[in-house]
Amino acid sequence: MINTATNGLTDNAIAIRRKSSNKMDAPLLGFLFTVPSIVLIIVLLFIPMANSFYLSLIDTSLTNPVPKFIGLSGFINVFSDQNTFRVLRNSFVWTFFVAFFQFIIGLAAALILNRTFRGRMIARSIIILPWVLPGVVAAMVWRLLYDAQLGFLNNILIRLGLLKSYIDWLGMPKLAMFAVILTAIWKGFGFSMLMYLAALQTVSVDQYEASIIDGANRVQQFFYITIPGISGVIRTTLLLTCIWTFNYFEIIYVMTQGGPIRSTHIAPTFIYELAFRNFNLGDASRFAVLSFILVSIVSIVYIREIKKRESF
Repeated sequence: MINTATNGLTDNAIAIRRKSSNKMDAPLLGFLFTVPSIVLIIVLLFIPMANSFYLSLIDTSLTNPVPKFIGLSGFINVFSDQNTFRVLRNSFVWTFFVAFFQFIIGLAAALILNRTFRGRMIARSIIILPWVLPGVVAAMVWRLLYDAQLGFLNNILIRLGLLKSYIDWLGMPKLAMFAVILTAIWKGFGFSMLMYLAALQTVSVDQYEASIIDGANRVQQFFYITIPGISGVIRTTLLLTCIWTFNYFEIIYVMTQGGPIRSTHIAPTFIYELAFRNFNLGDASRFAVLSFILVSIVSIVYIREIKKRESF
């Protein structure tokens, strides 16, 4: 009996050791599985980011190939350049109007497509098509639509009697920004629609039925049930849309390349011009760091605000 009890204790000790060893091996095994992803992130993200910070502290260009350390004084030169404030203003105007109207149109489309009607699946597919279309292709299509002589937009407006002569939409500084903003709204509102449509399907139908019993109309249901029910998705989608729009490159570069007279230059296109046209890697890196800081500040403030609201 003593041997049996001893063997039982030994087996329990072995089982406990095995469980403890498995618990110790689990984090190590998980870490080993994530090593390839960590290496890729370091190589593709953090190393180029660190190199950009380094280049922002030196003075180097095509005419001055020998790097010269200038520290933070280079950022003073960036702020003293009038193009900096023009590009930042264009970037904020571009981001605000594109994100705002993608939100409005996307939410309206989601509310319509959330209802049951014939051809709903076809309508969903058509609306989502511009978003899945490559940005370069979308920009080239709209560039043809805006063409001063052969463009469809001028032809249809003249036939409707809204215009008397052809307009060079992408060649006039006052109209070029409006033209590229309209293109970006058309290109991206499908993503907002998809997010809001998925969120609308999670709102309980019982709330709408109870509100009808209480005498609520459609407008009251929208503001007191629909919007609160999808508010989290709205905030997340707006945040993503703002960040993506601020860093968007293809549409403006293909359609205007920042012109005319830099009226449509935003941060990414201006950085590209400084780096790969003017070969001024120092100024390009400094502007890239400035853009990174602005986006990071907005993201941090917005995320903290979301957490505060969710805590109540």
